[in-house]
Amino acid sequence: MKNYNPILSIFKIILTFCILTFYVGCGTEDSTVDCMPRSNVNASYSLNLPQFVNLNIDQRYVVLDADGTNGSRGIILFNTGSQIRAYDRNAPHICPTANSTLVVVDDIIIECPEDGAQWMLRSGEPLNTQTNGRSPRQLYVERVGNDIFITSN
Repeated sequence: MKNYNPILSIFKIILTFCILTFYVGCGTEDSTVDCMPRSNVNASYSLNLPQFVNLNIDQRYVVLDADGTNGSRGIILFNTGSQIRAYDRNAPHICPTANSTLVVVDDIIIECPEDGAQWMLRSGEPLNTQTNGRSPRQLYVERVGNDIFITSN
C-alpha cells in the first residue's frame, strides 16, 4: 500500500500551475506578429542622382517603391540631420493587405492607409493606438561619401 504525502501532492499542483502559466504567458501578442514579411534588403543608392537630392537636405525624405533590392513593398528614407533612416514600407502592426503599404503624409508622418495607424517620420515612434505599440521596421543604413548602403542586417 502506497503512502499518501499531502506535501508532494501540493507541490505537484503548484508545479503544474506554474508550467501552464508559463506556456500560456509566452505566446505571441496576437496573430499579426508572425505575418509581417521579413524580406531581405540589399540596396545601394547614390545621393548624386536626381531622385535622391532630397536626402542631402535635413528633414527631407524619399519614398521608394519595391524594385527587387529594397524589400517587398519598398522603403522610406529620411534625413534626420545627423543620419539617414530607412523604414520598411510593410505595416508592422497588421497582416499585409492591398492597402497596407506605408506612406508619408504632411512631410512628417508615416501612415498606414488601411487603418490610419501613424508614426513619426523622424523617429518611427507610434502616434496612435492603431499601431498596437509597434514601430516600423528600421533597416541598417551606412553612408559612405555620397553613397548609401541599406541592408536588413
